[in-house]
Amino acid sequence: MGFVGREAELEAIARCRAKVAEGVPWVAVVEGEAGIGKTALIRRALAEAEDGLRVCWASGTPFEQDYPYGILDQLFRRLPLDVPGIRDLLQTLTPTASPLAVGGDLLAVLASATDDSGPLALVVDDVQWADSQSLAALAFMMRRLYCEPVLVAVTARSHGTLLRSPGETAAGLDWQALIRAAGRVQHLHLHLAGLNADETGRLATAQGARALTSAGQARLWERTEGHPLHLRSLLAQATPGQLADLSHSLPLPVSMGEIIRHALGRLPADGRRLTEALAVLDSPVPLGIAARLAGIEDAAQALGPVLDSGLVQWEPRPDQPTAPLHIHHRLQREAVYQALTPGVRRELHAAAADLVGTDAGWAHRVAAASSTDSRLAGQLAAEAEKQVLASCYARAVTLLLWAADLAPDRGGYEEYVLVAAMHLARGLQNLPKFAELCRRIEGCAPSARRDAALGCVVNFRGDLRGAETLLAEAAASAVDPVTVSVANTWLGNVCLQQADGPGATKAVATALRNAPSDRSRRFLQALRAQGTLYTDGPGPALDVLAQAHLPELASQLPQADSVLLGYRGHARVLAGQLRAGAADLATLIDRQHHDPDLQAGPNEHIILALACLLSGDWEGSLINAEQALVISEMTEQLYGSAPSRSVAAMVHALRGEWDRARECLEAAWQHVGLFPELTGLYPVVAQAVLEQALNDRPALKRSLSRIDSEAPGSVTVYQILWAPLMVDAHTAAVADLPPTAQDLERATGAVATFDQLATPAIGGTVTALTCTSHWLHGRLAAACGDTTSARSSYQQAVATHVVEEDDIPLHRAFAHHDYARLLLADDQGTDHRDAVTHLQHAHRLFTQLGAVPHAGRAARDLADIEGPVQAAPRHAVPAGLTEREHAVAHLAGQGLTNKEIGRELFVSPKTVEYHLGHVYEKLQLTGRRQLRTALPGRSMTYAA
Repeated sequence: MGFVGREAELEAIARCRAKVAEGVPWVAVVEGEAGIGKTALIRRALAEAEDGLRVCWASGTPFEQDYPYGILDQLFRRLPLDVPGIRDLLQTLTPTASPLAVGGDLLAVLASATDDSGPLALVVDDVQWADSQSLAALAFMMRRLYCEPVLVAVTARSHGTLLRSPGETAAGLDWQALIRAAGRVQHLHLHLAGLNADETGRLATAQGARALTSAGQARLWERTEGHPLHLRSLLAQATPGQLADLSHSLPLPVSMGEIIRHALGRLPADGRRLTEALAVLDSPVPLGIAARLAGIEDAAQALGPVLDSGLVQWEPRPDQPTAPLHIHHRLQREAVYQALTPGVRRELHAAAADLVGTDAGWAHRVAAASSTDSRLAGQLAAEAEKQVLASCYARAVTLLLWAADLAPDRGGYEEYVLVAAMHLARGLQNLPKFAELCRRIEGCAPSARRDAALGCVVNFRGDLRGAETLLAEAAASAVDPVTVSVANTWLGNVCLQQADGPGATKAVATALRNAPSDRSRRFLQALRAQGTLYTDGPGPALDVLAQAHLPELASQLPQADSVLLGYRGHARVLAGQLRAGAADLATLIDRQHHDPDLQAGPNEHIILALACLLSGDWEGSLINAEQALVISEMTEQLYGSAPSRSVAAMVHALRGEWDRARECLEAAWQHVGLFPELTGLYPVVAQAVLEQALNDRPALKRSLSRIDSEAPGSVTVYQILWAPLMVDAHTAAVADLPPTAQDLERATGAVATFDQLATPAIGGTVTALTCTSHWLHGRLAAACGDTTSARSSYQQAVATHVVEEDDIPLHRAFAHHDYARLLLADDQGTDHRDAVTHLQHAHRLFTQLGAVPHAGRAARDLADIEGPVQAAPRHAVPAGLTEREHAVAHLAGQGLTNKEIGRELFVSPKTVEYHLGHVYEKLQLTGRRQLRTALPGRSMTYAA
C-alpha cells in the first residue's frame, strides 16, 4: 500500500533520528484516533537509512495487559542474544521483578547494544495497552538516559474502542507518565488528524483509483474526513467508475461499522466465515487454525477474496511456513466482531477455546457462556490461585472478576470480588481495574471482609484517612482469623504512614495473635518495632526488634527476611549506630538489586542519606537523597519526596550553596502536604540547618518553634536531628543579649530529650552520640554561667574517640569551636594557645567536610588572634564540575567500576564513562587513581 502525506511529521521525526545518531536520546509520541495512520507513520519514519538505526518493535494489546513485562519481552527479543546482558535480562523478566531493577538492567543492555551496532529505536505501538510493569521499567530507563543514542517511539490512541471483547479492559493506564518521566530527554509529541483533500486524492490514486478531479477529491474527503483506514476500506469496495461518476452518490455508508458489514456482505460465504473466525480469535494464527474454527475445507481458496478486501493481512515467508494471519487493523477487527450476532459469537468462542492455548482459552470459554455457570466460575477461581502463586496478580484479578460474573448467586459473586480485591491490593497499583473494583466492592453487602478489602484498595489510592476508617471498622467487627489478620496488618501499615505509633502498635499486636506463619510473625514484629519507634524512640524500637533474634551482621540474615534490615537499619541510624545501621540498609539495597521479590522503596535511601550526612559523607548523602527521589517518583511512593529533598537541602546549606539549598527546600515544602505527619519534620529541620549555617539565630528559633506543632511520633523519632539544633538555637546570645529563662528551659528540655537517646554516653559506653552529648551539656552549662561544668563537658567531648564511621564530625567541630570561645572568654587569663589549638581543629574539620560557612567563622575567630588564615575552599565540589560529574567522580575515587557506579546512580555504564571523560578533562587528570587525592570529603564504609 502506498504512503501519502505526513511530510511535516516525517521531517520532525527525521530530525529526532539525526540527533539520536549523534548520541542525544529522544522520545517521540504519535497520538491520534484508531486507524489514523500512527503505526504507518512510525514505520515509514524509521525505515532503513544510512544512519544504521536498528528498530525493536513491540505492540500492546488489551488481552496482554495482565502479563508483566510482556512489552519488554517483545522489544528485547528483537536484539541479538550476543548483546552483553540480554540473556540475563530476559531471564529476570518475571512477575515479581522490580521495575527499578529491570530498568537499571535495561540501561546497561541499551548501552552495550548501541556500542556494538549504533543507534537504536524502541517502538511501543498502542502504548495505552502496555502492561504496567513494562511501562514502569521503561519510564525509569528513560529518566536516566543521558548520552545513549536511543529513540523511544510510542503510538497512542486518542479514543476508545467500538466494542470490547471478554476480558478486554478499557484503555486507561497512565502511559503519559512514560513521557513525563523523560525528564532531561528531548521529546516530540505529534497529534495526527485526517489527510487533507489533496492527500486524500493522492492516496486514492495510489490505491488504484483513476486520477480524480478536484471535485472528486473533495467528495471523497467529505465522506471519509481524510481518515486513512476509512478511506482504504471505502476504496477496497468502490469501483473506479463509482469514484469518478460525480452524478451518483458514493454507494457506501459513512460509519466504519457499516463499511465493514458491507465488505463482509460482498465476500463469499467461506471468506466471511474465515474473517469472522479471525475476529473472534483476536490474535495472529496460522491459516489452518483459522480455517478449522471457520469450518471451511479449502482455506487457500477462501483466503484470496479476503486478502483482496483489505480486511486481512498475511505475510508468508520462506523461514516461517505457518505465517500468522490476522485482521489488518484492530478497528476493523472490532467492527467485524460487532457485526456478529450473539449466537454466532458464542458458538465461535466455544470452538476457539479448544484451538488456542490454555490461558487464552479462558476468555473464549467465558465469552461462550450464555448464563451463570458455577462450574466454570470455580475453575476460573482455581486458575486464579495458580496465578497468585506465580505472583501474576493482575491475571488473577481478571480471572476472579470473570468468575464473579458467572457466579449463580449474590454470595458467590461477592466472594470472588472480595478475594480479587485482596489480590489487587497485594500486587498492583494505579491500574484501571481499581476504579471498576472499587465500584464492585462498594456494591457488596456490608461486612468486615468488605471493609477490609475496600480499605486495602483505598490505601493504595492514597486516601489514608478513608483507609484507616474502613480498616478500623473491619478490625473491630471481624470474627474469622484471616480477616482479623489482614485488617489489622493493613491498619498497622496505614497508621505507620501517618506516624501514629500507638495506633500501629495496637493493630499489629492483634495481627500477631493471628499470624499464619513464622515469617508473618517476624514481619509483624518489624512493624511493631516501627510503631514503637514513633512512641518511644529508636532505642526501645531496637529492643522490640531484638525479639526477632536477628544476627548482628546484616550479611548473615536469611534472604527471605531481608525486609527486616530496613526496619533495623532505620532504628539503628536514628539511635546513633551509624555504621551498623548503614550496613543494614546497604545490604538491603544490594539485595533489592538482585532479588525480584524485594521491592525497592525510597525509605532505605533516605535513612542512609541521613547516616551519610551525620557521618560527614555529604556526597554520599546527596547521592542517596537523589536515589530516594528517583524511586519515590518512579514508583509513586510520594512520601519520599519531601524527605529526600530536605536531606539534599541540608547538605547544600552546610556547604553554603544557598540558592541550591533554597530550591530543594521549596520543593520539599510543596510535597509535605502529601504525608504531613510522616514527612513534616524533615523540611523544618532542613530550614533550621540553613538558618544555622547563615548564623541567623532569631530565624533559627522561629523555625524550630514549628516542632511543637509536628506529630509527636515524628518528633520522637528524629531527636538526633532536631535536639542539637534546638540547644544551639536557645543557648546562643542574640545581639549581645544572653539567653532568656525561657530559652534555657527549651535548651534544657532538648538536652534531656537527647540524653534519652544517648543513654550509653551517659553510662560510660562510647558511641557516636557521646561527643555530641558532652558538647550539648557544655553549651547548656556555658549558657547558664557554669563555666567549670562547661569546660569539663567540652573537654570530654573533644577527647572522645570512636570509630570514624560512627563519629559525627560536624558536632565534634562545633565542640572544638565552642570550647575555644569559652577559653577566649575566660577572664582568669587563660593561655590562649589552647584556644588557638581548638580553633585550628574546628577549622580543619569544617574545611574537610566542606562546611564553608562554619569554616569561615572559625577562620575569622583565628584571624582575630593570629592574623589571616588560609581560607576554606569555596565549596566541596571542585570548580567546574556539575553535581552529576562530582557524584560519578566521588564513586570512581572509591574504586567502583563503571557498572557499579551506574547501578549506584541509576545510569548506564556508558553515561558513567561520558561523565568521567568530562571530569578528567576539567580536572586535568589521567585516571581514577588521581581522583582519590583530587576530591575532598570522606566516605562511609559498610561492613555487612
